[in-house]
Amino acid sequence: MGAAAELELVSADVSGALPAGWDAPRTGRLIVAVPPGYALDRVARSHGWSGLAPTAYDRRTRTLHRVLALPQAGARGVAVAQRASGLVVSWGGGPLSAADRRAVAAQVSRMLAVTADLRELHAACAGHADLHWVPAAGAGALLRSPTVWEDLAKTLATTNCSWALTRLICTRLVDTLGAVGEHAERAFPTPEAVRDAGAGHLRDVVRVGYRGQAFLELAGAVADGALDPEAWWDPELSDHHVLLAIRALRGFGPYAAEGMLGLLDRPRGLALDSWVRAKLPRLLGREAMTDAEIAGRYAPLGRWAGTGLWLELTRDWFEG
Repeated sequence: MGAAAELELVSADVSGALPAGWDAPRTGRLIVAVPPGYALDRVARSHGWSGLAPTAYDRRTRTLHRVLALPQAGARGVAVAQRASGLVVSWGGGPLSAADRRAVAAQVSRMLAVTADLRELHAACAGHADLHWVPAAGAGALLRSPTVWEDLAKTLATTNCSWALTRLICTRLVDTLGAVGEHAERAFPTPEAVRDAGAGHLRDVVRVGYRGQAFLELAGAVADGALDPEAWWDPELSDHHVLLAIRALRGFGPYAAEGMLGLLDRPRGLALDSWVRAKLPRLLGREAMTDAEIAGRYAPLGRWAGTGLWLELTRDWFEG
């Protein structure tokens, strides 16, 4: 995260680049039910993923645009808007099979954290002097990708670089390796596609820099079945177990690994970076804060300390 990503989320009409075919006539739709108090806008703008290909968010219409990879139709762009009936998911092009419609509903539900259980987080925040507003706002759910593989790849693309470079890496991955749909829209590439593209493509075309070996190892492990990151959704696995598994991956230091936990409906770590260390003191009217002082402020939240920090940092995104 950083100032550039924050500015886009707060002030840009559209986060990210609208995918090809986004304005095609709608030929099909389905409804995804949401719990009481759910707000698409809050989830879509919960962090910078809404601006990374193949996702875009239009604040003017409060519509999330996304290209999904479906089992039979392949790449297909969908638009998601919230209505009284729930999330209305629509698409253009030919009809979708029953299997593809189920995949659309499942992927949209995953991306938009429709089933996230926020009760423990809200109970913790209700007793915190500066986070008591969280339960009433329904805050806490984070936008994520349809697969853990994609979240890992995008997190890797955020490490030690500007937000502009992160966006370019994701765009090049999609534009050069993603499956192509009816309207020339492209899905996020599979781990097999990244693995098979090889080091030269990642270095010379996607231009991932020093991250090339990390991308190849991650894609290869997932494609070959040596790594099953979807297993990390298992609630029987402890947060510590999952954190250690992520830390074992090349390129995933404390910041990246702790941030990944939040994308798995687990309490994220503090994930302190320069943006956090600069913005939090400013919000609190202080000149500076040590990492120990930041940790102490959120310690009363227990395992939800990092999530509470993130919610306080981003509260002003949704005000005014």
